[in-house]
Amino acid sequence: MSGSAASLPQLLMRLNGLACLPAEPELNGVVLRRARSGDEVGLAELLGSCFDHEWTPDGVRHALTENAQVDRVYVAATLGDNAGGERLIATASARLDERAFPGTGYVHWVAVSPDWRGRGLGRAVCIRVLERFRELGLGAAVLETDDHRHAAIRMYLRMGFQPVYRHDADEGRWTRVLDALKTGKE
Repeated sequence: MSGSAASLPQLLMRLNGLACLPAEPELNGVVLRRARSGDEVGLAELLGSCFDHEWTPDGVRHALTENAQVDRVYVAATLGDNAGGERLIATASARLDERAFPGTGYVHWVAVSPDWRGRGLGRAVCIRVLERFRELGLGAAVLETDDHRHAAIRMYLRMGFQPVYRHDADEGRWTRVLDALKTGKE
């Protein structure tokens, strides 16, 4: 991210209309479920592997599992193997922030373990969040992302999310991101 972009808020994307959501991809050997008590350690490991921020189980509880604005947290987990239990490999949460985004769901903390990327897991957990927003009667969804997260932005665009220009610098930022996606210079 450039120095000027570092001082700006994340890029905003919006999906209008939740009636016709894409189908969830088939996930072989992976279960998609709601997060439950005890997942905080696995979520901290997953989020720590994806973001430049140190995550702890207490941080996960504060930001996600016990946060009043977070309606649901979904995870994708490997099925238990001979060595033991499952491993959390993707997550996304359904956040409701009526003050900032009235009548709109906020797709929050989307993460896929680096060694599981490219298998449709990010799309699957996002679709699950969007389905939840539809169940709640919401008509749109938003998300925020960083300029350098090109693979995620490509996925969001394919799902129907569109760039939102809310700051003077956003036109240039979005132009750079979209040009990088077109040319493959990521």
